[in-house]
Amino acid sequence: MISKPKYQLDLLRKRREETNSSRLTFSNSKKLRKRGFLYGVLITSLGVSICAWTSFQTYRIINYKKKLLIEANEYQLLKTKYNERLSNLKSIYKINNQISEGIIGIKAGSALLLEIKEKVPKTIQLVSINSNGKKLILKGRANQPLALSSINSLELQLLNSFIIEDKSVFLSRAWESRKNKQSFLNFTLSSKFSTPSFEELSVNYEKLGSLGLFKRVNLLKQEGLIK
Repeated sequence: MISKPKYQLDLLRKRREETNSSRLTFSNSKKLRKRGFLYGVLITSLGVSICAWTSFQTYRIINYKKKLLIEANEYQLLKTKYNERLSNLKSIYKINNQISEGIIGIKAGSALLLEIKEKVPKTIQLVSINSNGKKLILKGRANQPLALSSINSLELQLLNSFIIEDKSVFLSRAWESRKNKQSFLNFTLSSKFSTPSFEELSVNYEKLGSLGLFKRVNLLKQEGLIK
């Protein structure tokens, strides 16, 4: 007869002893399933929460973007209207300014002629007076041999005029000519009109005897078109 060994080899028991784990029973298996179920529920809830939060933030961002787009369109519309009105106001101001300058009579009319007449030396003969925008161009000739002195005197007189901008008068051209054995120095003087104040206009128009322009200036002052 073959004799049985004193003990039987239990591989599962030996493995449990080596890993220091308890024997898997029905109770232990049930606990593991419960724990796995709880972990699964927890992870699923966390994932759902993250997805819900992400969806909510995305919804907020989309709505905010739409709101910004509407406000940007409204701002652009207001900006366009503002620029149009500003352009209209500038155009109206420019027209009013031109009308007021025409009424004042700085660039044309008796006041300009009277002012230049007072400034021109007797040794100079003016050939033409041309005004273009803010520019005033005088052409004339001066008797030799003191022509340069006469032209310099005219320049200084114009610089002291209330209708001429300071430091704007300069000699742009000069050339000699002769007529009946008389020698002349022809010249072209360029300058710019100034923007005189109400006080300057009133004093000088009254001084020149331009009563009509004096009254116009006072009316423009009352309307607020000049300062």
